[in-house]
Amino acid sequence: MEFALLVFGQETDWDRMTPREREERFTANRAYGRAMAEAGVRIVYGARLARPACAEQEGRAGEGVLEVGGLWIIDVPSEEEALGWAQRMPLGDAGRVEVRRCDGPPRNHEPARGPA
Repeated sequence: MEFALLVFGQETDWDRMTPREREERFTANRAYGRAMAEAGVRIVYGARLARPACAEQEGRAGEGVLEVGGLWIIDVPSEEEALGWAQRMPLGDAGRVEVRRCDGPPRNHEPARGPA
C-alpha cells in the first residue's frame, strides 16, 4: 500500500539555519532514504517542495504557521510500517509528519513509452 508522508514545518526555521545546518539536514534525509531503500521500502516519490506561490492572508504569514515543506510517498505493507518510518524521519524541532494512505492502485513505474 502507498502512504504519503507529509512533512510540515515553519519556513522561517529554514531561513534561520546556517549553511552547515542545512547541509546536515540534507545529509540526514539522504541517509533516511537510503535506510528505507536498504530495508526494501519502495520509495515512489520524495521531494523537498518549493515555497508555496499563493497570496498570504493577513495575520497568517510567518511565525507559528506550519506549511508543507516536503513529502515522501512510500509503498509498504501496512499503516503501522508507514508510521514507523514517519517516526524515524529527521525533522527540525517544530516539524511534524502526517501519514496518509493513498487511495487507488499502486502506481506502475515503468518508463513511459512513446508511439511505436
